[in-house]
Amino acid sequence: METIKPIYDIVKDVVPTVWACVKHQLCFGDYVSKFKEKKESLLARQGDIKSKIETQCYPGKIESREVKEWLDRGDKIIQDVEDKVSRVECFSHICVAKYLDEKIGEMKEIFDEGEKYTEVEAILVVDDHSRKGIAVPTPEVQGRDATKTKILKYLVEDNVTRIGVCGLGGIGKTTIIKLVYNELLNRETKFKKVVLVTVTKHFDVIKLQKDIASQLKIPLLEEDATMRAAVLSEMLAKSCYLLILDDVWEHISLEDVGIPNLVGSNSCKLVLTTRFQDVARCMNCEIVNLEPLPKKEALQLFLNKVGNVVLSADGVIKKAIKPTLKKIVKECGGLPLLIVTVASSMTGISSPLLWENALDGLRNCKRTMASTRTVEGTMNDAFEILKFSFDRLNDEKIQNCFLYCALYPENFAIRKWKLIEFWIEEGFIAQMETRHKMNCQGQAILRKLEDNCLLETVQTVESRILDDEDERAVKMHDLLRAMALDITSKSPRFLVKSGMNIRELPNKEQWTEDLKRVSLMRNSIEEIPRDLSSPECRMLTTLLLSHNNLSNFPDSFFEQMNELKILDLSKNHEVNSLPSSISKLKNLTTLLLIGCVQLRKVPDLSNCQAITKLDFNRSGIEEIPEGMEMLVNLKYLNLSNTKIRKLPKGILHKLSCLQILALRIDGIQVKGEDLWPLEKLECFNGDLIDWNELSIFYKMMQSRRERLRDYTLGVGSGGDVTFHYLKYWERLFKISCLPIASEKRVLLPHNVEAIALERCHDLKCVDQLSFLKDTVNLTTCLLAECQSVEFVFSSFNFNPLQSLQLLLLAKLENLKSLFEEKALAPSALSFPLKTIMIHNCPKIKKLFSPRLLVWHLQNLECIVVVDCEELEEIMASEESEEEEDGKLPLHKLKILGLHGMPKLKSICGRTRVLVCDSLEALEIKNCPLLKRVPLSPPPSLKEILVSSKESWESLEWEHPNAKDILLPFVEFDED
Repeated sequence: METIKPIYDIVKDVVPTVWACVKHQLCFGDYVSKFKEKKESLLARQGDIKSKIETQCYPGKIESREVKEWLDRGDKIIQDVEDKVSRVECFSHICVAKYLDEKIGEMKEIFDEGEKYTEVEAILVVDDHSRKGIAVPTPEVQGRDATKTKILKYLVEDNVTRIGVCGLGGIGKTTIIKLVYNELLNRETKFKKVVLVTVTKHFDVIKLQKDIASQLKIPLLEEDATMRAAVLSEMLAKSCYLLILDDVWEHISLEDVGIPNLVGSNSCKLVLTTRFQDVARCMNCEIVNLEPLPKKEALQLFLNKVGNVVLSADGVIKKAIKPTLKKIVKECGGLPLLIVTVASSMTGISSPLLWENALDGLRNCKRTMASTRTVEGTMNDAFEILKFSFDRLNDEKIQNCFLYCALYPENFAIRKWKLIEFWIEEGFIAQMETRHKMNCQGQAILRKLEDNCLLETVQTVESRILDDEDERAVKMHDLLRAMALDITSKSPRFLVKSGMNIRELPNKEQWTEDLKRVSLMRNSIEEIPRDLSSPECRMLTTLLLSHNNLSNFPDSFFEQMNELKILDLSKNHEVNSLPSSISKLKNLTTLLLIGCVQLRKVPDLSNCQAITKLDFNRSGIEEIPEGMEMLVNLKYLNLSNTKIRKLPKGILHKLSCLQILALRIDGIQVKGEDLWPLEKLECFNGDLIDWNELSIFYKMMQSRRERLRDYTLGVGSGGDVTFHYLKYWERLFKISCLPIASEKRVLLPHNVEAIALERCHDLKCVDQLSFLKDTVNLTTCLLAECQSVEFVFSSFNFNPLQSLQLLLLAKLENLKSLFEEKALAPSALSFPLKTIMIHNCPKIKKLFSPRLLVWHLQNLECIVVVDCEELEEIMASEESEEEEDGKLPLHKLKILGLHGMPKLKSICGRTRVLVCDSLEALEIKNCPLLKRVPLSPPPSLKEILVSSKESWESLEWEHPNAKDILLPFVEFDED
């Protein structure tokens, strides 16, 4: 035994080692296979995480160091193992197999570690504090490399602190400076921040201060311009920055703005663009003249824009067109704006004869304008070329449509649908069988003007949030607007002083007899002077006075405007009476009194039988104007939201030409039989008395499906809880003050897009409504004053949830939650719901659970909650604190509004953090208990609205410097 025991001990120690070697030798192939499996799994996880990083990497964000290190470790271990295996020889299988065994274990650890990055709420990016700014889009550029190099050279020279880039309008000053700006963002320079702001013709020092401060993230609370300048100057003196001021029209006192003295400084610099060299000289700038494009570059830019129609198969200009094309390019004078505009007007034209005709037209245009010069200096040359593109429209009505846009203020976003409405009333769009077809024609005209680079499309808040093409807008380039105003200074003659903040009407001398259209919209005009009691404007057809502060008019004001067709007095909130001279306007076709809330009565219209459009929406009018039954040509009538209490019996029968009828007035319902005689009706907005009248209307819709397309249709009688939201929906069905839960007589129009349920007190939840189950286009649901509703939805299997995009809840006194908790279940299904708006629901305490948001509501873009007095949390805390820790992703959220919640304590618990990479607007008003804002400031944030300075100071943010960063975006609303 004494001999055996030592042997036993040796065997006990040696055998496992030997067995391990044998195992490594025999199972080498298995280790290689396991490695390949782990490699594929790890690469797949890395791919998923890289895709997620790409999704989260908005401008101003970079991949987090932690995630980058994890990815690098995974890449390194795979590379190391593959290198080792590639060099293996038979005798080294044991060593390599052992190495593989170890690395497979490490790869498993890396794989498991990466699981946290795959979770829905995982945030893989962080703010990039090294960024000097965010790159801006630029159009195609030709022949500007030398100028760009010269500007960049000045920026590195110590003896040059101010640079003025000068040149004609349309020559490309803004484009070149944007190129410089973008290049500096990617270069190693001394500038820690590069700021680009636009000044525009109507200089406003406070706006400029705010724009500079917002980009530099400098807090600027002072209201006085001088004190703001002092704060801005002190902060800028500590920085190393480049400030670019685009489109400067006059000398700017840098001291008044708050820009420190740059003389002798080599750390901070100023670049400005201007059309006027004397402005640059007055501001002590080193001048860089931007010259017209050389022939070669001008030709290339023209070819790039006009397209391949002028090229032969081998890619050269067709011989038959080439000489004429080159002459047209020469006529453009090397101005990029003109080259692009003219080329756009020639797109798709291949006939040599048409090119020759275009050249003749261009030359004739220049000769005509040269003989009637009204613009000083070389600006006239630019107008000559732009005038050619205007002439190339070859349609006087389309040209008038373009000129009409000049009636709006400079740089104003003109809503497309409103503009088209004016075009229709002006007669620019030919009369067609239906108004819908005329609207389509208007859209086609807009498209043509955009394709010819005469207008550009811009988005509005409504078009972005509601995804509504009709809510998009168009703008005119300032040079194109100036050209349009130059044209209309002669014939047809316009007087335009819109958006200039004037307080008085133009003097009597400017109201000449040859005026065709006058626009004084969006000013601060309060009264009509005595010497203008009756302007002699016998040719005037259009007078736009909307958005002013007028209270009354001289009684004879319109007496000598015999040809007046369009009169817009909308949004004059103080106007309380209209002159009797309106009754004498026999050619009047359009009278707009939208939002004139103090106005109670409209003069007799019996002599105004040419009227085709009356819009009194949201005015204070109390009775139908006398003589309205005589308006046999009336096509558009909007009396919604007025104080009218009764419609004269049979009046609708007499207005047989109506195409658009809006009667959304509290207390007024119509019968289906009243609408039957209106055979041309295309859109109805109003209430029917009961289900029987709905049945009549439904039959009318069925028989006129091609014409009666749009409606905001109500059944029952009720208040006006949701009316102010209804303007956005064209196919809405509304039920008020009727039992609905088990109603079998509901016939929905086939194309219904929105439903509103108001004071339906037997309703407990929306998904009990059987008549909704088969809807396929329902995008909007509105609930108001339905006393029995505790949950909006009791099931996630409700068919309309697959299309619903907007949910509006108002005055639901027993509402507890959006969804019954039992309905919640893990699911990959995220509903398309984009917007939730909740107003005055007094019993709801918690809005969402984190699970509801993560599982089903990842498409939310807008959350607005107002006056919910018991609400304590927006995103409810989880039961255990461990579950509550972490980040809650709402990557698509753009707007978060919280207003009037006295008990609101938290947005998403005590420790959770919201991740809102797309957030653009945040409103927190009258929520005194809310202190923590669980956000790191996203770069997309543009607007913050709070009640007061005190409430702003009381807020606590995740980022320690958030208040300093965000202060330039803050507005205080103490109303």
